[in-house]
Amino acid sequence: MDSFTSSVSSQVIYLDGYDTANSVKTIALGYWYKNDSPSSSSNEFMPPKVLDSAFYRALQEFPILAGHIKTDSSSRMYVDIDKNNLNMPVYTDTACDLSYSDMEKAGFDIKKLPIDLYGTYGVPVPTKLSGGKIKPASFHILRFKNNTGVLVYASIGNCITDGYGFVHFMNLWAEVARWMQQPQDDKREPLAISEFIYDRKFTAAMRSNEAFHQNTVDVKSLSAESTVSRWLAWMSPERRGLLIKKWYEPTDYTCCFFHIPSEAIEALRLRLRKAGASNENFTINNIITAYLAIVIAQAKKKANDDWWFSRPFLAVFRSLFDRSIDEKATFKVTTSINMRPRVPSIEAIDYMGNLGYATSVSFLNNDLQKKDLDNILLYSLVNGLDQNASDYHARYYAKVGYLMEKSPSNYLYNLALGSKDANGFQASNHSRFAHYEVDFGSGAPELVRHAPHAYNDIAFIMPSNPKTGGYEVELKLAPDVAVH
Repeated sequence: MDSFTSSVSSQVIYLDGYDTANSVKTIALGYWYKNDSPSSSSNEFMPPKVLDSAFYRALQEFPILAGHIKTDSSSRMYVDIDKNNLNMPVYTDTACDLSYSDMEKAGFDIKKLPIDLYGTYGVPVPTKLSGGKIKPASFHILRFKNNTGVLVYASIGNCITDGYGFVHFMNLWAEVARWMQQPQDDKREPLAISEFIYDRKFTAAMRSNEAFHQNTVDVKSLSAESTVSRWLAWMSPERRGLLIKKWYEPTDYTCCFFHIPSEAIEALRLRLRKAGASNENFTINNIITAYLAIVIAQAKKKANDDWWFSRPFLAVFRSLFDRSIDEKATFKVTTSINMRPRVPSIEAIDYMGNLGYATSVSFLNNDLQKKDLDNILLYSLVNGLDQNASDYHARYYAKVGYLMEKSPSNYLYNLALGSKDANGFQASNHSRFAHYEVDFGSGAPELVRHAPHAYNDIAFIMPSNPKTGGYEVELKLAPDVAVH
């Protein structure tokens, strides 16, 4: 730690509208590492001292993770990095009475863990470990019995960075750890680290360009101004986090995990071609999201039908209260648009601020709830998601950022997307991120999974272990919604 505290400089980093919009969430993942040679010394597999030293060396490149998250008099958020009063990330390294095989048999169910690593449920809140403050980040290393494996849990506030920045920090930490374990002789190459940019001036310059503001943007979805929103924006981040956590804390839910092999993706592409699709550049994320929309909509319909059928005495009221049978009822699919390839001036640098923007596309319930997978339906869904993404470009990004900057309480826009809306789902895409390259010198992780999330009806699209290929989908749904 001393290497970090002696090198850090005091600075204040003001967050922008996109950061504020994401301040109600954290990015939290668990990296599971299995030791195939448990008889080896405990200092050889994921060595504690190496991981500790590498962490604080990597932190030198991410000083924002040691700052205080604050709000000024105009409700604008900023990170105060005070050299003499640092808000260091939580970092723990503890032993566990369970073996790695115990967790394998339990399906890697985090509820089996002896400590509540995942207690924040995706919402940034103060905890006992954080000393009553909101920490920009927390990291926990849990070592399983008899040196059988390690869980590395990482959580970073979404107002600090997005998934791109998250995986960059994890890979930097791992890269430094591998470098430290090389023989310390003349043959060891110097540690080369890219420059990471946190200063929001790169996006501020775009938002201050009045030419961008001539672009028409539908601001209805961003108009979250109300007495409640202003009151929440006025609160300290700690109090606001506790209130939001109380509202969104999960009650009963079911987590489903599915593997989608690469062959299945090609089969879906074939269906798209049969439907007349000429765009071979449809993203894997949009293809999987479209397929999930059909699967989840049908599962929700069955759960809804089962509820009404089990209560025949209420059947007479169904036409009055059941939206699912309304021909005009819609099913909302919320996705995050990656703005990096759409903003050339930022794509060329390692900018660590938020460049993701959540947006929704609605489809008719009746279309999605057909029993058979229709090629034309699949094409219309994928094309709708693709067109929605293509509408976002540098000018749109600048305009939306400008509007969010003017009204800090517009973070409620993202909060509303996570509301308990039973008629849709959110898709979070990490399929393009190099999670399985996070190798601390003892091998790549066997599994990477998200922490339980506060928001309902959410799907995480993840890369699969390279040994198996394809993609993993994690679904968090109501317990009565069964997806097969």
